[in-house]
Amino acid sequence: MKLLVVLSIKEHQEQVSDLLQKAGIGRFSVTNIAGYKKVKENIGWYGANSRTAKTNSIMLFSFTTSELADKAITEIDSCNVDTNNPFPVHAFVLDVENFSKFI
Repeated sequence: MKLLVVLSIKEHQEQVSDLLQKAGIGRFSVTNIAGYKKVKENIGWYGANSRTAKTNSIMLFSFTTSELADKAITEIDSCNVDTNNPFPVHAFVLDVENFSKFI
């Protein structure tokens, strides 16, 4: 099992939701977060053209299979290339080693 985590600005929530559904991920959770950028360096994660210190963002996450997580990353990468957005969508995948079981 994998944990897919996706970060985006709040204004793109529907677009990101559509990307996840296109990848076959129909169940996910969303939470509001505030992103802060207080230094000018770009480490390849935060928006390179972002000049604001605070951004209203969202974090979407889903427990899914490795195959669906990979499809979601591919969809997100394609979207970022196509839109050339100064606030790109970011995603990463973590291994879930163990979890509580329903009995």
